[in-house]
Order: sequence, then C-alpha cells, then structure tokens
Amino acid sequence: MAGLLLTACASSSKITRLAGEDHLSSAERRKFNYYFLEANRMKHQGKNDAAFDLLRKAVSVDTASAPVRYELANYYLRLGRPNLALEYLQGASRVDPDNYWYGMMEAHLLHNLNMSEKAIDVYQNLSLHYPEKPEIHYSMADVFTQLNRPVEAIGALNKLEENMGVMEPITLEKHRLYMLLNEPDNAFAEIRKLIAAYPNNFQYQILLGDLYLNAGMLPEARVAYDQAAEVEPDNVYLLVSRANYYNSIGDIAASNELVRNALVNEKLDVETKIDILTGYLTTILQKKESVADADSLFTTILDQHPQVSEVHGLYAEFLLAVERFDEAREQLGYAVDLNPNEKRLWMQLLGVAMKKENWKDVVDVTRSALLYFPDQPEFYLYKGVGHSMAEEPQQALETYLEALQRIDQRNVQMISDLWGQVGDVYHKMNDNVKAYEAYDEALKYNEKNIGVLNNYSYFLSLDKSDLSKAERMSGMAVKLEPNNSTYLDTYAWVYFQQGNYMLARFYIQSAINNGGDKSPEILEHYGDILFMDGQVEEALKQWEKALELGSESKMLPRKIETKTYIAE
Repeated sequence: MAGLLLTACASSSKITRLAGEDHLSSAERRKFNYYFLEANRMKHQGKNDAAFDLLRKAVSVDTASAPVRYELANYYLRLGRPNLALEYLQGASRVDPDNYWYGMMEAHLLHNLNMSEKAIDVYQNLSLHYPEKPEIHYSMADVFTQLNRPVEAIGALNKLEENMGVMEPITLEKHRLYMLLNEPDNAFAEIRKLIAAYPNNFQYQILLGDLYLNAGMLPEARVAYDQAAEVEPDNVYLLVSRANYYNSIGDIAASNELVRNALVNEKLDVETKIDILTGYLTTILQKKESVADADSLFTTILDQHPQVSEVHGLYAEFLLAVERFDEAREQLGYAVDLNPNEKRLWMQLLGVAMKKENWKDVVDVTRSALLYFPDQPEFYLYKGVGHSMAEEPQQALETYLEALQRIDQRNVQMISDLWGQVGDVYHKMNDNVKAYEAYDEALKYNEKNIGVLNNYSYFLSLDKSDLSKAERMSGMAVKLEPNNSTYLDTYAWVYFQQGNYMLARFYIQSAINNGGDKSPEILEHYGDILFMDGQVEEALKQWEKALELGSESKMLPRKIETKTYIAE
C-alpha cells in the first residue's frame, strides 16, 4: 500500500529520460514515446486497464526504461503480485540507483515481503543522498523496531530529530524504546527534553507524571504532578491524572473525589468524561451508598452535555444495574433519539421492555428500530414475540414471514429460529398442519434447533400423532441439554403417551431433580405418570403440590377430587 502512494511524483520527475536512450533506433524511440505518453494519458483518464496494456508494450520496446518499470510495479502491486512488482522495481533502481521514489518504494516492498535487511540497505543508501528527507529515517526506524533492534531504531529517530527538531511523536517513541532497553534514565531524559523544548506546554509536565505512573515509578510520578500543580493546580487533566495516581497507591477516597471534580468540570472534554465514566461506573456500583452521588453526578453531566447520546447511554447502564428500569427506559429513549443508528442502544431499550414483559413496548421499540435496521432479523424476531405474547398471532405471523423474505440465506441459525416461531404461532392458531410444516422447515436449516425439537415433539405427543418421531426429536433435545427439566419433561410425556410408564417415570424424576419441582406443569405430569404406574397416593401428592404452586390446569382440581387421571 505504501508503495502505491509514491506514483504521482515519480513519472513526471523522470519524463526527461524518455529521450536520449542511445540503444533505441529512431523508429523504436517514436514507438516507445507513443506507448508511454499514451499510457499516461489513459491513466489520467482513469482507464487503468488500457494504461497497463500500453505500459507493457512500452517495456517490450525498451526493457531498460526505469519510469516504465516503476509504473508497471505499481500496477502489479494493485493486481496482488508483489514479487513481480519488486522485480520491475529493482530493474528501475538498477538504471537509476539514486532515485528517491524508486528507492522508497523498493524499500517498502522489500520490508512487506519480509526482506527487511535488504530494505535497510536501500534506506541507508537513500539517506546518504537525501539526508534531509525525514521519511527515510522514520521508515528506517520503523523497520529496525519491527526487527527488535531498538538501539538502531533510536539512532534513526535521532537523525529524524536532527531534521525536524524535538517533536512529541518522536520523543514518545524514543521513550518507549529506551524503556524496552530497560534504560529509564534515558527514557525520561527524552520527556524532560520535550518539556524544555516547549516550556509553555503544560500538558508535557502532566505527560511526564503519567509515564512515570505507567512505569510504576510512583514517587517520581507524585513529584511530576506536584510540579504541575504549582503552575496550574485546577487543571482538569491534572485532576484526572492525580486521580489515577491516588487509585494506584490505594487511596480510593481521594481518587474518587478527584474523579468527581474532573467530571463536573466544564473544561473537560466530553470524550474524556465518557472514558472516565465508563470505568467509574464499576466503582459506583460496588458501593450502594454511592448511588445517590451517582445520580447527582449524572444529572450535572447531562446538564452540561444534554445532546450526547453516550452520556444518556451510560446513565441508563447504571440505572439498569440498580434495577430502576423505568428511568433506564427514559434515558435510553433520549439516547436513541440522539443516535438512532446505534444498534446497541436499541437492543438495550428492547431488553428493558422484555424484562418488564411490556409487550406493547416490545412491538413499538422494534417497529422503530426497523426503520433504521430494516434487514436485522433480531428485531423482527422480537417484534413477532411481542405480537405473539400480546395475543396478536396474525401480526406475529406476518412479522416472521417478512423477516424470512429479508434475511440473508447464509444465516441458517436465524432462519431456523424464525421458522420455529412461525410453527409456534400456527400452533397457537390451532393449525397444527401448518405448524408441523413450519417445524420441519426449521429443522431443515438446523437439525439441532433445540427449541423446535422440544416443542414439535411435545405437540405431537399431545396429538398422540407420530410418537416415534416425537420420541426421536425429544431424545435429541435431551441429549443436547441433559439437565434441562423442560426437555426431560417432554421426553417423559412422549413415553407416557406411548404407554411406557417405566421410562416415563425415569425421565420425569430426572426433570424433578433438575428443578422441575418448581413447575406446576411438570408436577402435574409427574402425578399423571405415577397414577398410570399404579401409585395413586403418590400421584395425588404431586397433583396437590402442582395446585399449591398455582397451576392453571382445568383438569387438575377434578383429578384431585376424583383421585383419577383425566386426559385433557
């Protein structure tokens, strides 16, 4: 990539070499000039294919032409043939070994092709002819660094500094390299040199303290910050740095106070505030007594930056963590209004609606989100769930079918889930034929869709239809999640419908042992299985437990009253 950026200056600088090549006849010279100049004209018109063909014709006439070889090298780079590009480029450099553009491109290409030692040779040759060119020393330092030769990298950076003067990026890189060499005195001497070069730049004194802090040199960091405080004690960035220092020495109270002072300071840019807030949230949530302080802090920051969606989003994250869902919903509403193209915010807003089981809100949020993300299947999926839970099966069905029209066909997992939802809706609409067709379609895309396997097998068992297929699918679900009480209950119920009460009792007891004793439906099934297995008194106990847990089964009271299993 770097080599391609050099094309603009090279061909014009070498156009004078078109004439004077003694080895060409007059006719060959005219032909060569035509091809080369026409290639440049095509290039400037954006007709690169034509330009490339003309350059190849030109080089066939004059194989030693450096400008043509250079241009062809660039084209071969674009075609993804770097080795051929290097061959042409080295040919150009042999003709004109001191050319800056040829050399720079050759060195870049050699380095990219893992021939870094040869790249250094080229850079060093160029530095002899162009000592004033900073790009040479910068590139050479980069290569030395990547070769893990920090001493030579520092030498190249020193040459760069001689040309450009003391500059922050150069200084910081030299500091990093000296630290890598375990020479902290030299490393921090570079930073002090930067401070001396720019005595009016207060930030470099803070930078010195930050670098000491990052190196674990806490006393030195304290001295640097104290010196900065003598000049500008209320500098907001100094407050942040000193907060980090106090946090490092374990004085959390002092650190938090400085953080709060920085966050409410109007001089601190909002991006830095967001960075600080992101980390500070964890500290706030660890102390319940800090919740009121957090509210006050966010209120102040929002007064200063009411139009920044990230601040509203962070406040919402805090409110969600302390389970103040209505207030979180409000803040997320502001955030999505300010930044509707941020999918994460919509998902958080949707999560609040799902948490509160506010199905109308689920539908409203997903409908709005789909205006900005019309091809995101997750929003269709949740919109359909919202409609379904709100007892709007037709709208749910239309939502899922629209999603299936839009979804990327490579997203087989989501396609399977959507077909599974279609099946659930059809079952709710008492159309089991279409429900089972949808489930079959879901399993075509993902044969291990565990939710579909469970629902499909359970509904078949209720219908007492194709129980062998139900057994196979339910068995796969249990194999995939052997400790899931719901799937174990389904498996038990399939065996119950087959009249295999021994296996039915085995799996229903597994369901009970895996948390099913909290489910009135599983307990009722347990009682049904026990009754059919001849254990009437034990069956009655399980039915009564199910009733105590709030079972809504219409048949359960009659079972208890008559002490008899009654099929629904």
